[in-house]
Amino acid sequence: MANIFSPDAFAPARVEVEHRPGGACLLRSPLALERYARCVGAWLEDWAGREPQRLFLAERSPEGRWRQLSYAATLERARAIGQALISRGLSPEHPLAILSDNGIDHALLALGAMHVGVPYAPISPAYSLMSADHARLKTILALLRPRLVFVDDGAKYAKAIAAARQS
Repeated sequence: MANIFSPDAFAPARVEVEHRPGGACLLRSPLALERYARCVGAWLEDWAGREPQRLFLAERSPEGRWRQLSYAATLERARAIGQALISRGLSPEHPLAILSDNGIDHALLALGAMHVGVPYAPISPAYSLMSADHARLKTILALLRPRLVFVDDGAKYAKAIAAARQS
C-alpha cells in the first residue's frame, strides 16, 4: 500500500491566480483533472465487488461492543436506505437533514442519500444541543426545507425538534 503521507501522494502545489475587479481573486489549478468516479456510490460498489467481506464501518457501543459492517453489507443497506428515501418523496429538490453525532447510522444515511442523488445536510449537533434559542438550527432548516430530518436520539434532541417545529 502506498504511503499517503509521502510527498509523491499529492499533486504538485501549483495555482493560477486571476485578479478580478473589486479585489476578488479566482484561484484555479493548472493541472488537468484525472479520472474520477461518477459518485461516492461507485466507490462503494467497486469495493463491495472486490472485497465484499472486508471491514468498512465500525463503531463501539457505550457498552464496549463493536458494531461492524463490511463493504457488501454497507452497500446493501445504502441501496435499501436510498430506496426508502425515494419512496418517502426525497429528491434533489427535497433533501435530507441529519441531526446526529457521527456514527454508522449517520454514515449509512449519507451513503444511501448520495447513492440515489438525494442531497443531505449533516447539521452540527451543537446547533441543537448547545443552543438556548436554536436560531441557527431554525435558519438552516428554513433554508434547506428538508423533506425528512433524521435524529439518532429523540430524547437528546427533543428540545431542538420542538423549537424547529414552532418556526
